[in-house]
Amino acid sequence: MKTGKDPNQGEGDKVSARHYNREVRDFIADGKVDEAAREAARYVESEPRDADRAERKARKGPSSSKVSVDELVAKGRTVIDRVRPIVERVVDRVRAKLNRK
Repeated sequence: MKTGKDPNQGEGDKVSARHYNREVRDFIADGKVDEAAREAARYVESEPRDADRAERKARKGPSSSKVSVDELVAKGRTVIDRVRPIVERVVDRVRAKLNRK
């Protein structure tokens, strides 16, 4: 049974939806639509390639959370490359302390 204070709202996040809808209504009521449209048009004219890439990406929708094996291996390598110097320093310190005793 759910309690009234449970932050997990299930599939439909009503709090976020209300917040978004309020922000959209305020944006329209404040008369910001025309200026935003002009700004978008200027951007499309000045950066057509980037705008086209962004539009294609937006049309695809959210990207999958699944990671390919190649991506996973590449990420693992970068983590190892970043952690290796730290581990080597710690090992050197431990060896130095053990050799002193």
